[in-house]
Order: sequence, then structure tokens, then C-alpha cells
Amino acid sequence: MSTTFENESITLEDGRTLSYAVYGSPIPVTTIIYLHGFPSSRFEGRLWHPACAKHNVRLIAPDRPGSGRATFQPNRRILDWPSDVLALTAHLKIDQFYILGVSGGSPYTFACLKKIGKDRLLGATVASGLYPIKFGLAGMMIATRILLWVAPWATGLTTTLFDTMIGKAARSKDPKVLEDLIAKDIASRPPADRKALKDPAYWDTFVAMARESFSQGSEGASWEARLLGGDWGFELEQLKVGENGVPLTLWHGTADVNCPVHMAEKADEIMPGSVLHLKEEEAHVGYIFRDVEEILCDLLGLKESEEYLHDGV
Repeated sequence: MSTTFENESITLEDGRTLSYAVYGSPIPVTTIIYLHGFPSSRFEGRLWHPACAKHNVRLIAPDRPGSGRATFQPNRRILDWPSDVLALTAHLKIDQFYILGVSGGSPYTFACLKKIGKDRLLGATVASGLYPIKFGLAGMMIATRILLWVAPWATGLTTTLFDTMIGKAARSKDPKVLEDLIAKDIASRPPADRKALKDPAYWDTFVAMARESFSQGSEGASWEARLLGGDWGFELEQLKVGENGVPLTLWHGTADVNCPVHMAEKADEIMPGSVLHLKEEEAHVGYIFRDVEEILCDLLGLKESEEYLHDGV
């Protein structure tokens, strides 16, 4: 795979390092800011590289604070993130851009819709997004439910648990330690996700993005869990999307047990102007890996190529 740069960084005004990767076309006509899932890192953007390269799109995938090479930011809020995005786009001299958020990247996508005007933000897509927990967690995996309940009031304990369960494995000198742990976790996933995650075409990237997420410790992941399970600082009803705002598309699998589909349906209901695409009998990630070009072309208003549909990613 030919990537542009995977280990780039800038220094922000407060002294923090914001790390990011660049994928897609070396001569882009369009830019997407990619907001990775949780826990994850900038390497997640690799999954979108072939489709972006094909359509002359540059995909910028930043690490969030505490993930990858990005400096941990004490007491950060979800609404602090748009400022980092604007600092990054200013550094790269990007005037207008799209945002694509996956899974745990969804609150940050919505924060950008809240804080960045439609003169800069051309459109946004959320795939398999997590929504406010007040929408109800019925159907969600019990371990994820517990994490979202506990992290907001016991963040330090969450850090310890994360480090014990995955952080130390991610930093082990023996790469097999993390690989075996991930393989064991995958075995409990829905069949559609299990098949995708075990596919040799995606396995190395899936391991790499998880390993990088905990490279500097588990504090970043635990704070992220705290934010995801707490008050986001804004309501989805406040967002201006669709005809009178920024185009917003939601994609979701009807069999998703990471982020149950009823959460996406509720979000679509309270955000007039949003467009919801449901993937029947699909879970959390399988359809994303398979339908990457469909999602990308929908965001950009492009037509999928027949050649790409036949050849796959």
C-alpha cells in the first residue's frame, strides 16, 4: 500500500503535539478529516486509502489526545476537539473539507458540526456511530455498557482496567501478545464482524490501530470513555444539518451490538435533515470494510465505479 505520510505532527498553541496520518491521493482535489473510533488511532485511516486514492481524495486522520503520538490533554471536553481540527486544517492550508467519523469518532463529528460553520465544512458522515447514552443502551454488549457507566465517575479505575486488559499487551515487545488478545475478542463478535476482522486484508491494520492507541499508556483511552459516557456538552437537536446547514449522513447496521441501531434511529429522528442508511443484518464494522467506496462516494456526491465494485478494496 502506498501512503503519503503516517507519522506527521504539529505543535499546537498550548504546546501539545497533534499527530496525524495522510492517506489517499498525493494530488488531491478534495480533503476529508477522518475521526477514528475508540479505542483506536490514526492508522485506522489505512482502511480508506485505496478508495481515497482512486477518487483523488486526501484523507487526514489525526490522533485524539492521548492516542498514538498525540499529547494527552487533561480535563478536555468533546467540544474542545473542533479547535484542534481547525488548527490542523490551518497548518495544512485547507480551506474547505468534509468529515468522516466512525464509531467512537461520532461525538467529535457532531462537535465539529456544532462549532465549524458550513462555509468550511462541506459535509459529514457518521458510520456505526455511538450516540448519547441517554438514548438507551438496550442491545449493547454488557462490557461496553459497564464501561460507559463507570468511566465518567471512576476514570482512574478505568485507566487501570484498560492497562491491565489491553494496554500492557499493546506495549509488549512480543507482537503476538496483542494479536492473540484481539483474536480472542473477535471470537465473541457477531458473524459479519468476525469475518471482516479476520480477513487478511484488514487484520494488520486492525492490530496496528489498536496497538498505537495504547502506545503511550491507557489514560487517553479512559478519558475518552469518560467523555463518551458523560454529558457531551451539547444536544444533537441543536445541530443545523441538511438543507439549512451541513449535509449529514448516518450509516448503521441493524445487528450492531457495539452501538445499537435504535440509537442511530433516535438521532436521525431528532436531527431533521439528516439521512439514515440502514444496513440490514450487518453489525459494527463488516459493512464499512466492504462498502468503503459506497460510503465515501455518498459523502462526496460521487458515483461509484463499476470496476471498483467488482475488484473490492
